[in-house]
This record gives sequence, C-alpha cells and structure tokens, in this order.
Amino acid sequence: MPKALLVSALTLCALSACGTVPTPQAAGPAVSAQAALTPRPQGSPDVAIFVVSGRCGATCDDAPNDNWNYLEPQGTVAALGKMFAGLGRSVKTYAYSAHLRTHFSNLSGKQEAGFLDMEAQLRSVLANWVQGRKNPTRLVLVGHSHGTNWTHNLARVYQGVTFDYLIDLDGICLAWEDDHRPFIQAYYAERGGNPWPEDISKSCAQVDAGGLTRYDHKDVALRNVRYNLEIQSQRAVDQPASTDGSTNLLFDTVNNVRPDGSRAGISTFLSYDEGHNEIQLPGSEAMSWLGGKVQELGLP
Repeated sequence: MPKALLVSALTLCALSACGTVPTPQAAGPAVSAQAALTPRPQGSPDVAIFVVSGRCGATCDDAPNDNWNYLEPQGTVAALGKMFAGLGRSVKTYAYSAHLRTHFSNLSGKQEAGFLDMEAQLRSVLANWVQGRKNPTRLVLVGHSHGTNWTHNLARVYQGVTFDYLIDLDGICLAWEDDHRPFIQAYYAERGGNPWPEDISKSCAQVDAGGLTRYDHKDVALRNVRYNLEIQSQRAVDQPASTDGSTNLLFDTVNNVRPDGSRAGISTFLSYDEGHNEIQLPGSEAMSWLGGKVQELGLP
C-alpha cells in the first residue's frame, strides 16, 4: 500500500458538520416536466460507487505510471459497498487507479483503469440508469490520497450531475499536479483543446472559497454534492506512531468547505491513532466512523 510524500500540519480538525445541506441539481440533463419518467432496467443498481486509489508511494520512481488500484484487493471497495447495501440498497462498485488513462502498472503487473475510464463509466450510468428515470441510480465518489483529486475533478466537470456522497480518505494534493499535469495537457493537445468546462490540470491551491484562503479543489465540495464525508489521518508532529508502528508523514490538514466557505453537509473525522495507509483499511476506526455516518444520513 502506498506511503507517499511529506506534508506539514496546518490545522487540527475534529468531527464536525454544520449548516443546511445545499440542494444539488438534478442528475444529468434536465428532463422536461412533460417527459414521462420510466423505471430503471431490472437488475440495475440503486447505488453506483466510483472509487479511486492514490499514488504508488514516495519511493515510487515511476508515478503515476505505476499507480494502481490497491483499494479493491485490500477489501476497501467491498467494505464501501457493504455500507450502502446496509441501507437496503443494491450496489455496483467500480474501482480505478490515480491516472488519466488506462496504463500498465509494474506494481500490479496489469492494465489499470484511469480517470477517462471512470468518466466513460459515469456517462454510461447516467444514460442508462439516471436520466429520465423515476428511480435513478444514486452516485457515490470515493478517493484515497491522490485519488481524491480525481473524484473531486469528476464532480467539478459534471456540475449538472448530483453526487449523493463524495467521500475523501485523507486527500493529498502535494505533487499531484507534478505527476499528472503533463498527461492532462498532452490530452488537451490530442483533442485540439480542453474537452471539459474546467481545466483539471490546475487542481491545487486554486479555489477562493468564501474569500478566506486558497483551497485545493479536493478540499471544496461543490453544490452538486449532497454529502461530503472526510477522513484525516493522525498528525505525525504531535501524535505517537500509528498503530502499525510507523510514523505518519502524510496527512490531510484542511477541513473541507463549500464554495461560499460554509460547511453545510460536510463532516470531518480525525483519526488520532491511524496513519495515512491505515484509515482506509476495512475494520479501521476511520472506516467504522464512515459506516456510521452513512447509516445516519442514508439516501434522502
């Protein structure tokens, strides 16, 4: 599992949620009042969960090419699915690596799906199970470490789509642009320009939220996100070694906000005993908190 990049502590955070949850826009293009809504196809899921793993590690010489989908084999993706299945809903999960494109990872020894694959799958889900449906499939995005930049960017370029949950597992932006901007800009050149309404190559320290500070995009939950659940790992500078005996050198230090600077619909949990690579393990204290919040909030 990846162990990446040093980041300094900025602020301490605690579990918090406040304000009124914003009303997101309808998922997908607007359907006219005259159009007859139809039920989803039989066997289609109530909930679709898109999960993105993070960087391959601080000593990974070939990031992002060696980035891989580690959250699936370690059981995290299945654990996330069980959380939403616990609401009495059928669930379909999709898992990706932190890369723009499909690529071969020497660490996993296989082809790994990337952001463009996730976008294509989202568009398929929207076309088949969301748009024009009286019981649309609900959408959930989950990212760990560098993966949070990809999930936030998906919500950012699809602001006409409602994501019921955006779940951030110790999001990190440090070195993300260095790793990914060359690939994204090459993709723009290949396409004859940026195909999206936002330039996702610029993701770190880009957002003026509420006029207070410059936030990374991974620290801002847009209005098309109903609930943003954020987990941060222990602080190496003022906490003992994590439960696996190692010093935690990588941790998110910024509480997420809305574009207006509020924290409506956002909850943040700081795990004092678990490191960056532990908070996303099935059975961790952080994942237990996450499961409890999903049960508490449900799918309105």
